[in-house]
Amino acid sequence: MKSTFQQFRDPTEQIATFERLFRAALESFLPDLADAPWCVREREVVNLFVFRHLVPKFQAEKLDIGQIGIEIPVQKVRENDKAKSRKYGDIVVWPHNKATIWLTCKPLVHIEWKNISCQEKHPGALKKEHEKDIRYLTRDRQYACVSYAVLTEWHPFPRERRMGERDRHVDVHCKRISDATDPEDSFVLRHQAICPESAFAALQGDDSGARSREHACPDCKLAEHSRAATAE
Repeated sequence: MKSTFQQFRDPTEQIATFERLFRAALESFLPDLADAPWCVREREVVNLFVFRHLVPKFQAEKLDIGQIGIEIPVQKVRENDKAKSRKYGDIVVWPHNKATIWLTCKPLVHIEWKNISCQEKHPGALKKEHEKDIRYLTRDRQYACVSYAVLTEWHPFPRERRMGERDRHVDVHCKRISDATDPEDSFVLRHQAICPESAFAALQGDDSGARSREHACPDCKLAEHSRAATAE
């Protein structure tokens, strides 16, 4: 069946289109993340960004969302004879639908993402991983038209806060890598925390008992009350 949605077939023209949508999606995503510190894991943050913010931007422009992939195999420089020649990109945008590494298609966009949550005990290690993403994307830049290394980071962490300090916020840092230029800062965005302080308190400490604790989601509680009322 032929798609009625547009494809990213002209890299030069369409990179500018993607970057406009990408920035707009990050700008709308940031306050959403600032209201949801319980999106702790990287994959939770990536899914929130892609499905709630990037996909709607594509749909508004009548672009084929089938060009977007999460955890997609992409090519990389083989470091030695035993090393694999592929890795998994956190977010990949192809120049057309049904594109894959197996057809040797070159991604229009390759994004690597790191998230430093308010629960993170070793933020420095994740910052080093973000720097490693930049190095690897630079090394492998011939395999994508343009790449981005994204870091989302909550500030300050519980042990860093001083008495009376309430300036809790989340940042997004984006580094752009392409064949034409060295890695460059694309932008840094910041948003104050929107959710109540109690939301952060619930996220501290050992999370091994999270599934057995009292149900905390207000939306789920509302749905449960509605079902109970209907049953009566």
